[in-house]
Amino acid sequence: MTQTPTTPAETLRAAAARLRDRATAAIHEDRTTWSTGHTLGSRSPVVVDDQETPSVLIETYAARLERVNSYLALLGPATGLAVADWLDAAAVAHDARVTGAADVWTDPADTAERDAWVTRQTDQHALALARQILGGDKAVAR
Repeated sequence: MTQTPTTPAETLRAAAARLRDRATAAIHEDRTTWSTGHTLGSRSPVVVDDQETPSVLIETYAARLERVNSYLALLGPATGLAVADWLDAAAVAHDARVTGAADVWTDPADTAERDAWVTRQTDQHALALARQILGGDKAVAR
């Protein structure tokens, strides 16, 4: 049974791990970038990991959905791995701020001020993305 992350750093790390797991699973033969193309027969729009010998092929059955394919190609495994690294870095930065703040606000009466400062300093964009990756308020499924 997995636990729901309770701190921003745990949330960031859990999302990074989930994203890294999914991105790594999508890599075949060290192909980390995807591109758009078309099938030979029907000329259906596709996303592939290699134009000549694809192992990943995501086909769209309507030409109007080619923009969806462009989006999927943009967010291939290489992008997922880079985003996972960013989320991990945001977790490290958050932990450093918590540690530093504890050294500055040492009086227990200053807890609210310390916590408010840490919240303001936390990368809220990274945290919002992490929550999306984890499915909002739902428990983390790995």
